[in-house]
Amino acid sequence: MDTTTLSSLAAATTMALAYQADLSGYLWLLVIGFIIAFILAFSVGANDVANSFGTAVGSGVVTLKQACILATIFETVGSVLLGAKVSETIRKGIIDVQMFNGSEHVLMAGSISAMFGSAVWQLSASFLKLPISGTHCIVGATIGFSMVGRGHQGVKWIELLRIVASWFLSPVLSGIMSGILFFFVRKFILNKTNPVPNGLRALPIFYGITMGINLFSIMFSGAPLLGFDRVPWWGTICISLGCALITAVLVWFVVCPRLKKKIEGLNSDLGPMMLTDPHSGRSHTIHKDSGLYKDLLHKLHKAKVGDCIGDSDTEERPIRRNNSYTSYTMAIYGIQDEPKTKDFVDGELQRRSRVDSYSSYNSTVTNESGVSEVHVNQETGMELKQEEDELEVDQPAVSMLFQFLQILTACFGSFAHGGNDVSNAIGPLVALWLLYDSGSVVSNAPTPIWLLLYGGVGICVGLWVWGRRVIQTLGKDLTPITPSSGFSIELASAVTVVVASNIGLPVSTTHCKVGSVVAVGWLRSRKSVDWRLFRNIFIAWFVTVPICGLISAAIMALFIYVIL
Repeated sequence: MDTTTLSSLAAATTMALAYQADLSGYLWLLVIGFIIAFILAFSVGANDVANSFGTAVGSGVVTLKQACILATIFETVGSVLLGAKVSETIRKGIIDVQMFNGSEHVLMAGSISAMFGSAVWQLSASFLKLPISGTHCIVGATIGFSMVGRGHQGVKWIELLRIVASWFLSPVLSGIMSGILFFFVRKFILNKTNPVPNGLRALPIFYGITMGINLFSIMFSGAPLLGFDRVPWWGTICISLGCALITAVLVWFVVCPRLKKKIEGLNSDLGPMMLTDPHSGRSHTIHKDSGLYKDLLHKLHKAKVGDCIGDSDTEERPIRRNNSYTSYTMAIYGIQDEPKTKDFVDGELQRRSRVDSYSSYNSTVTNESGVSEVHVNQETGMELKQEEDELEVDQPAVSMLFQFLQILTACFGSFAHGGNDVSNAIGPLVALWLLYDSGSVVSNAPTPIWLLLYGGVGICVGLWVWGRRVIQTLGKDLTPITPSSGFSIELASAVTVVVASNIGLPVSTTHCKVGSVVAVGWLRSRKSVDWRLFRNIFIAWFVTVPICGLISAAIMALFIYVIL
């Protein structure tokens, strides 16, 4: 090596060291960035994680505590294994970072501004119980600080348009997929006189598809920690198909026989009902094979007070308190006190709390066996009339078929969410860290795993502390959820999100899930969707980008003109 080369190398090394020392004066920006990034991750957990387990909690399949435990595990694992690819899009795909060459500290301040603007609006939306898109927040906030720092020429508008298009496509595609899946579930299982045989036949197919699609997405993402980046695409397809087939076989030979025995035991535990007219004293026996008996079970959800979320403030649509099936099911369920109902008293409409069909079925099966005594309302006699456009409700056997399947799809949805939405919390922090660590705005270093883990922990803390609020909106207030409809919602939306995550497109998990919930709820009953709440959610979506952009721009202006 000649003297000239050595001199050049020494000069370059000296310049690099000097430049690194220059950035070390902005260590305080890095510290502030880590603090705000954790707050942002907290807000993502409080708002966005509800997308994963909101429907499972709403249907009563899992409790809120169980949902938090499962989400903690799968969100963290998903953020580490899948989050790096989308973080690249957030970190480099929205603005041209090369504009900040020579003024790297301004880009560091911009990253902090983006995280601050996104966190403030997400926390506000969580307080209002509105599910919004974390992706919207961070994209809008990134554009906001860039407009202040370098003007509009620094924004990659083509990339932004592609992302905006995905925001609208996400709920539509996810809603269509969920609607198609639920249509077939209802046609071939739920609408049958005896849905159990078809349900048991379909169960291996559902499990196999769920396992195969999600395993393919994990392997196709090329998770380096698991060595999947060295597996060719055809190998990924073969492994996924093989695992799906093995899962289907195990479910058919192991799970289905056990479920069949449990369902037979469920039917045998429910004995005949004794209907007693309180005025005449005459009793009538209704056997479990009769249509009236099945109608009574099918309407149990009308008598349940409270739900798995445990919130009694939310209001429900009206029922007729003097209906015979309401009297029957109140007695079957064993409710002695007068529940809060919507009824006309002195010309005013009273309130009734929300219903949880699965919990009603489960409590009845657990608490009641043998002969049940039910009082007949003499005004209506024994005639059972279904209200117009009434919600379809899963029978106890159907709930048993779908409950674990819904938990499985919710876990995969949580895994997908961890991979997709951890970038919303950590993308700016990754840019901040790599900028400080390398001294260059165009660092090609991979996203550090420990940063993804840091974001995953913040997300889980937010879920435990404040996640209940948006879970209530998505799993309960927007439309009632059952295990069968929840399964359709979870699987279709998870497929949409995971596919988008694998191609590096930061779609909105919130839009996918809300689109699926509304589509399936509308298919179940035209009147079951709370359209006023959906309108409020849509308005929140619409204003998310400008609000986050304005907050971020204000903080960036404070940095440039006052602090820096």
